[in-house]
Amino acid sequence: MQKYITRLLIFTAVLSLIVYGLFTVLEQFYLPIVPYLIAFFASISALVHFILLKASNYRITKFSTFFMGSVTLKLFMYIIFLVVYVLFDRENAVPFLITFFVFYLAFTIFETISLLIDLKEKN
Repeated sequence: MQKYITRLLIFTAVLSLIVYGLFTVLEQFYLPIVPYLIAFFASISALVHFILLKASNYRITKFSTFFMGSVTLKLFMYIIFLVVYVLFDRENAVPFLITFFVFYLAFTIFETISLLIDLKEKN
């Protein structure tokens, strides 16, 4: 888990620098929630990865159940976050949704690659 946290911190720092650079050029699209959004994704990623690493000790059928459950739980948490934010800030809904989608893709790719690396090392 220590290696994953290190990778996650590096990934989050690099992503934050890229986002900061983009929003200095496109500052009219900057939303004050962006740093919190990055922290939200990083926290969820760490939690899900921890659960999946613990579940990898079980048989493959139990791991599959944990994997599907964690993906479902994660998606529900994301949807709840999206709906609540859009309800409270309708005027910035489109930039927020685009930013959220980009972060979702970036963290999903990172999580998948990291999980594959950790499971290969474990086996």
